[in-house]
Amino acid sequence: MLCCVGLIGGMAVGQSLGGPWTYIAPAAGFGIGLVADMKFMKGMHGGGGKHDMAGDARKDATPVRGMEVDESRVPQQLPQLDKG
Repeated sequence: MLCCVGLIGGMAVGQSLGGPWTYIAPAAGFGIGLVADMKFMKGMHGGGGKHDMAGDARKDATPVRGMEVDESRVPQQLPQLDKG
């Protein structure tokens, strides 16, 4: 999205300066905006694909607080099969 803003801003600056800047300024604005987009998205998506797997496992291993199960009221859902 910033690459579009850079392109339009570069076109405005290039038209006001005239000459070769008509072509140079939009390309430079687009390039700068594209680099800014990539840096912004890398920050938004957690460092470019680096995930903390140990933190996820540690988070899943913690018990849920405040919830208790009364096993006498829970019906058996799967029948036990005899292997005989």
